Amino acid sequence: MDKTILVVEVTDYSWGKSYSIKKHATTLDKASEYLVSLKNLNDNDQITFELFNRFGQFEVEEIQKVANDNK
Repeated sequence: MDKTILVVEVTDYSWGKSYSIKKHATTLDKASEYLVSLKNLNDNDQITFELFNRFGQFEVEEIQKVANDNK
């Protein structure tokens, strides 16, 4: 099954939040690259960017590659 990670723009208004998909990626590395780029270009305090997968939002503090021991 293909996995898709969405980079979502969250705009905070006085009446609530608005969500808009800005980018999508098939790997966490690529999604994180998009996320960092969008955060660096953002100068609006009311706009944030978050990562979502099919299970919902998740936080990424640090991206690390982990070796797969199952060969």
